[in-house]
Amino acid sequence: MDTEPDMKLSSRYFPMLLLSLSTAGFAETLDEAWATALSSHRQIAAATAMRESASYDLEQAKSARLPQLGLSSAYTQLDTAPGFSFGNGVTTGPIFDNDNFLTAGAQINLPIYTGGAINSGIEAAEFGSKAADGQLATVIQDIRLGVAEHYMSVLRAESAVTVAKSYVASLASHTEDTKNRFEFGDVPKNDYLAASVTLANAEQRLLQAQNGLDYAQAAYNRFLGRPLPTVVSVDPTISIDDLVPRNAGLEELTSMARQTRQELAALDSRAQALERQADKARAGSRPQLALTGGYTYLENQFLTDDQYWMAGVSLQWNIFDGGQARKQSASLAQKAIAVGHNRAEFESMIALQVRKAWNDRLEAESRLVVAASTVNQADENLRVVRARYDAGSSTNVEVLDAEALREQSLSNHDDARFEVALAKLRLARAVGVL
Repeated sequence: MDTEPDMKLSSRYFPMLLLSLSTAGFAETLDEAWATALSSHRQIAAATAMRESASYDLEQAKSARLPQLGLSSAYTQLDTAPGFSFGNGVTTGPIFDNDNFLTAGAQINLPIYTGGAINSGIEAAEFGSKAADGQLATVIQDIRLGVAEHYMSVLRAESAVTVAKSYVASLASHTEDTKNRFEFGDVPKNDYLAASVTLANAEQRLLQAQNGLDYAQAAYNRFLGRPLPTVVSVDPTISIDDLVPRNAGLEELTSMARQTRQELAALDSRAQALERQADKARAGSRPQLALTGGYTYLENQFLTDDQYWMAGVSLQWNIFDGGQARKQSASLAQKAIAVGHNRAEFESMIALQVRKAWNDRLEAESRLVVAASTVNQADENLRVVRARYDAGSSTNVEVLDAEALREQSLSNHDDARFEVALAKLRLARAVGVL
């Protein structure tokens, strides 16, 4: 190995170091990432549109209480205008001049009794609007968790690069040391060759870590609706300990989830909306009573007045419809029952989600304690082994093994740190407070 590892590495990674320094002052916080995603994510835009649609459905249902006003007009051309015949050959002239006539009118209709159809329709729309609100809240929490997971992926990938660089730098120093000692004749050539091969492998792992970081940053940008090459700098300081009460037990958190999970509220509203729709369909078989009024204009030659006003009460009662209203109502009622069963199943699933997230947090916190204790031990082990190697009382293999143990302990510690953060976030989502 003719080139000097330190110089080679410094030239290769110097641009990345400059990029890191240039963006360090503009690190994006998790709260800022959440705000960006909530203002631009397509799933939130779609859920917001569905909520707006539900609000228009409610306004439409309420408008059924208002008077309905209609206008009409017609012009008719006849081949021959008719007249009146009074018998005994006595007839009149054509009723309409020029064999044509014009009619116009206005009609108003105000429902008085609809068998509960209007009220049921309004209540169904209200519950539909609540279901849409719950769905939007669910999407928002899912997006927040997705942002946090991508955010953590970037931090994890950055740490992986940092660990890989540290491993390469430490191995480069050891390789340079073995090279000098080999040239001096203090150690066999095999020590230098083994160190060089291990260094080359470490450089390959560094390249893989850098590739992983690039992908994590691109995935983060895509999730936030940004161009993939956008420079990413995230703040490693996050505060998520207050999302879930630290001393809350599993049963308490499960009970909290049953009260706060918006999916359950949305399913409740959906079932109630279907029940009201069933009531509305059933109301179609009842009498329908309305106040009516109108104005009519009829162009003619013989009637004493061309204009007429009218007012009255209309009654419609579809006594027999082949069972359509009853069957439609029964169909909607069965759908409401199905939603109720799905709601019970989902409530059970939520309890399982909370339990898993709870256990994952406990496991991750325990792993972090163990991993943190091994980092210092691995550092001290490497220091002792290298000192013994310098003194000639330890082998090169022991040094390389100590280097690998140190790199593994750092990786394990980073993994544990980020797993704790993710476990806390996922528990908050399972409880419904993210």
